[in-house]
Amino acid sequence: MCKKRSVLRNRKIFSILILILTFILFVIFFSYGDSSGDYSKKIKEENQRLKKIEQQIKSVKDEINNLQKKEIGYLGALHKIEKLLQDTEKELQAIEKDLELAQKEIKQGEDKFVLEKEKLKEKTKLLESRLREIYKRRLTGYLEILFNSGNFSDFLTRFRYIKNILSLDAEVINDIRQQMKKIEDHKINLENREEILSLLKKEVEKEKENIEFSIKAKKSIINKIDSQKEVYLKSLKELEQSSQEIKSIIERIYKQQEEDSKKASQKEIPTIILKPKKGILALPIQGKLISRYGRQKNTEFNTYTFNSGIDISAPLGQVVRAAGSGEVIYTGNIKGYGQIIIIDHGGRVTTLYAHLSKILVDIGEKVKKGQIVGQVGDSGGVSSTRLHFEVRVEGKPTDPMNWL
Repeated sequence: MCKKRSVLRNRKIFSILILILTFILFVIFFSYGDSSGDYSKKIKEENQRLKKIEQQIKSVKDEINNLQKKEIGYLGALHKIEKLLQDTEKELQAIEKDLELAQKEIKQGEDKFVLEKEKLKEKTKLLESRLREIYKRRLTGYLEILFNSGNFSDFLTRFRYIKNILSLDAEVINDIRQQMKKIEDHKINLENREEILSLLKKEVEKEKENIEFSIKAKKSIINKIDSQKEVYLKSLKELEQSSQEIKSIIERIYKQQEEDSKKASQKEIPTIILKPKKGILALPIQGKLISRYGRQKNTEFNTYTFNSGIDISAPLGQVVRAAGSGEVIYTGNIKGYGQIIIIDHGGRVTTLYAHLSKILVDIGEKVKKGQIVGQVGDSGGVSSTRLHFEVRVEGKPTDPMNWL
């Protein structure tokens, strides 16, 4: 998809290139009778057009800077969220440690409770046995002790002694019961603590999950920014290459201008500008029209681009024919357009054939209408084999359908 967007962007760039190239070539082929001042003026105008590409380069660089600022912002936010995640993980580890300790204490409490219960059971049995002895055998012994008292004061002393003996076992049992109650209460507190820690653990785990989701979302945005930045960097590289290529073409034309002007000055070349008329040109290939001339909407990105020609789907290697008689004024490879041919038909009218797999003519070659000039391909980064066809008048694109 980035490739498709890059192709659309480069077509816009190439429109500038063709505009410059066509005007300069028309100056060479049709306007050698002009004064040097007029020629300089036209060259100046074309150089101004070249500046448009430089403005596009600046615009792309600005966009890259904006994306880098956004990326820095998101990276900063991501760093804070990752720090929050680290703190949350530490909190979760502490809770898990407390929960593990509470569960261990609950287990120890349960073991202690069972042990104390066994002790109580044993002492209860012992007490019951002692009580049975009292009632069976020792009760009379206690009575003897009381009745053998020498006086009332001695009787009270012996009675308190017997009472203390009997209450001692009951006190031991009561202490054990109280200890068991403390253990049970402690166990209940630990279980409540365990429940609270379990709930807190769930909340922290949920918070951790939300943080991880936020990190994932931030990383997704950063990846998207990186992808956009990559597209702009690629576009910047192609713009700079196209700009350099235009400059090279202008330099080559300057070198040829002096020699060509001497020959062309001897000829009388008509400069009448042709107007669009059905049937003047022929369709270069037979195929399905997949893109028309003019403003096109990209539904995926909700943006608009301008198609300076038409696109016709055709199989790889299908022959491409000249739309009209003329002279080949340019062949080469341009970013976004791949291998191209430009034919001058006179009257300031040129046709362009792009995305070719093969070029079968040379610069300066005279061709006739319907003559094979190339073969269909997918050069220039397009997604399928096709022919991109343009008709230009004085370097400006027009709707090819008005000429066919």
